[in-house]
Amino acid sequence: MRSCNVGPHFPKWIWTLKNLTRLVFSNDSISDTIPHEFWDMWPSQLQYLNIAFNNISGKIPDLSSNFASGSVIDFSHNNFYGQIPKVFSALPSLDLSRNNFSGGISFIYQIVDGFLTFIDLSHNSLSGQLPDCLWHFKQLKFLNLGQNNLFGRLPTSIEYLINLSILYLYKNNFSGELPLSLKNCTSLKSLNLGANKFSDNVPVWIGEILSGLYGLILRSNNFFGTIPLQLCQLVNLQILDLSVNNLHGTIPSCLSNLTTMAQQGSLQDVQFNTTVRSGDTHIHDTYVDHAMIRWHGDEREFFRILKFLKSIDLSSNNLTGQIPNEITNLYGLIALNLSMNALFGEIPGTIGEMKNLLTLDLSRNNVSGRMPSSMSQMSLLNYLDVSFNNLSGRIPSSTQLQSFQPLRYDGNAVLCGPPLTKKCLGAQDFKVPPVAGESEGDMEGVDEVWGWFYISVGTGFATGFYITCGVLLVNHRGRQAFFQCYDNFKDWVYVKVVVLISNLPKARQT
Repeated sequence: MRSCNVGPHFPKWIWTLKNLTRLVFSNDSISDTIPHEFWDMWPSQLQYLNIAFNNISGKIPDLSSNFASGSVIDFSHNNFYGQIPKVFSALPSLDLSRNNFSGGISFIYQIVDGFLTFIDLSHNSLSGQLPDCLWHFKQLKFLNLGQNNLFGRLPTSIEYLINLSILYLYKNNFSGELPLSLKNCTSLKSLNLGANKFSDNVPVWIGEILSGLYGLILRSNNFFGTIPLQLCQLVNLQILDLSVNNLHGTIPSCLSNLTTMAQQGSLQDVQFNTTVRSGDTHIHDTYVDHAMIRWHGDEREFFRILKFLKSIDLSSNNLTGQIPNEITNLYGLIALNLSMNALFGEIPGTIGEMKNLLTLDLSRNNVSGRMPSSMSQMSLLNYLDVSFNNLSGRIPSSTQLQSFQPLRYDGNAVLCGPPLTKKCLGAQDFKVPPVAGESEGDMEGVDEVWGWFYISVGTGFATGFYITCGVLLVNHRGRQAFFQCYDNFKDWVYVKVVVLISNLPKARQT
């Protein structure tokens, strides 16, 4: 009865169905409590129960004898509260996420048969420590305890989770160092430990051993030290988030080795399929991975489009040095955030080659120089922030760059041109309309050459006037010396002018 809108009350006609093995009432607008007799209707008979995406409330009783061996339970996205009840030991899949459960998770001590492959307890109010009994779960592929109030160190028995693909502990209070026993989880593809209190250096063994990672999220912790070069060995990585830590040193230029980020296109969704056999019927369920990413200044959760997401976030650290030119080789990257560090030097001139970038944040650094003219090629860019740096000169012209609010360019005292109200002065005023076939961005370098040419002419005129009046007309010896070297001087001027003109576009020569 999926999405059949049978609510708001729980249907009582269900009591007449005595031989049920599979029951689905998901997304049915039910905002009732479940009658107590419901739980006793099909003892040791149900193999699949899905009542997710409703507003069902109340406490759940002991479930240790209500289900058949190998059953699947999905009570997610409801308003159940109280402690998590006892469950049967031969449980392969349990989803209680996005409810109001509280208390600890000691119930997992009872699951000893080793069938569990999927467990999602995220978005509840669970507290306490993660029990050190994980040797029972060698078949576990997915563990999501995110957005609870769990604390303490990760247990060393985590080393037994040799088939674990997804470890999601986001937004808890876990602390201490990452245990070396986590090295045994070589099947990991996504490791999300963000928004906790983990400390110590970023482990080098993550890059050396967890080669299958496509997502590494360590944001909002207390990691310190430098970014280990070994992370550059994670060629399958498409999400790297080390933001809001205490990292220092430079950005490794070897990040260009993250070849998945250099490729355009998408990866396959990471899916987890659970199959339960009920008589002659096989019941299938699928879970698609997700990730919390800072996007356009806000934190957002990505689900089915995760395969398209290729992102690097190193913001809010103490990183120094220049932005490495090699990072612009990551042509498939769609999000780059290096804000709130102490980076200096110029923006790489080839940054315009990153034509798939949708969001670029370089704000609150010490980046200087001009905004590269190649940025006018970034036609997909829909979020840009270069505020509070030391950028200068004219903002390159493009439909995108002029569409952003002026505050995205604030804090750069000598940056000028639209969308800023500050007009460009000096050499920037010597602007010649672009020739057909040339973009305004292509002409910026030529405009600067002509500007310096005119400035040089003015300076030369002033100097010549001084020589003529002050030396040639008054000083007899000076007049003789000047005309002796005149022939050589005029040849030098001729060569300089020819070189200058030959370096300008042919359209300028005409």
